[in-house]
Amino acid sequence: MKKTLFLLTASALLSGCRPTGFRYTLTGHIEGLNDSVALVESVTKDTLAVLPAPDGSFRYKGRYDEPTAAALVRKNGQTAAVLYIEPGNIRIEGRLNAEESSNHDKIEYYPSGTPANDAAEAYTAASRALITEYRDAATTDQRREAIEEEFEQLTRTSVEANRDNFFGVMLMPNMAYELSGQEILDQIAKFSPEMQQTKELTELKATAEQKKRTDVGQPYINILQSDAEGQIVTLTSVIENPANKYTLVDFWASWCGPCMGEVPHLKETYDKFHKKGFEIYGVSFDNNRDKWLAAVKDNGMEWIHVSELQRFDNQAAKDYAVQGIPSNFLIDAQGKIVARNLRGEDLYKKVEELLGK
Repeated sequence: MKKTLFLLTASALLSGCRPTGFRYTLTGHIEGLNDSVALVESVTKDTLAVLPAPDGSFRYKGRYDEPTAAALVRKNGQTAAVLYIEPGNIRIEGRLNAEESSNHDKIEYYPSGTPANDAAEAYTAASRALITEYRDAATTDQRREAIEEEFEQLTRTSVEANRDNFFGVMLMPNMAYELSGQEILDQIAKFSPEMQQTKELTELKATAEQKKRTDVGQPYINILQSDAEGQIVTLTSVIENPANKYTLVDFWASWCGPCMGEVPHLKETYDKFHKKGFEIYGVSFDNNRDKWLAAVKDNGMEWIHVSELQRFDNQAAKDYAVQGIPSNFLIDAQGKIVARNLRGEDLYKKVEELLGK
């Protein structure tokens, strides 16, 4: 028995000493680089290695635990390239901007050689072309709407084509914003088993589980936050007000351009249907009280407003699994969520459908 126990223990120790993770090789040449670059992990900001590159060329062999995003950073803090660390031979070709701008978008670099890096480069090229056309003064509003749809389709097809590599993982949150909690879980299930174990999808899965609690058909979660006078205004008090048949919980911020772009639609709907039982409970992700209240006043936003003045570090954001703003939830008098993320004219149409013209 003792001999057997010893052998099992020894086996366990040997197993525990086996190296984990994967190996990768990073090589490249960046024209204009003449000293060295640090390979920095994007999330932790840990420096994984310092790569000498006196003539712009560099080579490094490393090991890492799981796929991750990283960057090559110069001594002056300038980002020379962004890449994905994953098994295989990663290649970087690039050229430093003559102005040595700290904005890496102005530096040409091309990662390749592994699935995630090849996919990222293809996606970047396609999205850059769409963005350039969108910003062109000659582009019509109708074409811009089409470009927005094309961009969303590009994201969807890119995720679908890269469910077995880390680029698909990193792109998934962009698609998840418009999905329900269950839809996110269904999408995660389509990734390879290895990718499902990544920290990013594990965290997204936890968010999706929370988001399921605020899917259409679920009961609302109460919010307790202060208004401009410092008085607590609960969401429950608004929903249970007999005058209110439908309440829109609107997550926004004065610094959020798309949020402010929604204000005219919110005002139109509020002005038309408030007397019929439509109320708005605005939850601001501002952290500056003066800017929050100035936006409310200057834009004539005459509905209920509350905030913790802590940006996304907001309890309601956690309870409703808000991943981006603007975001909203329409709740009926019985406390059931009947719609979510109603943007533009869709909000007016939905409230008109519920309350009549």
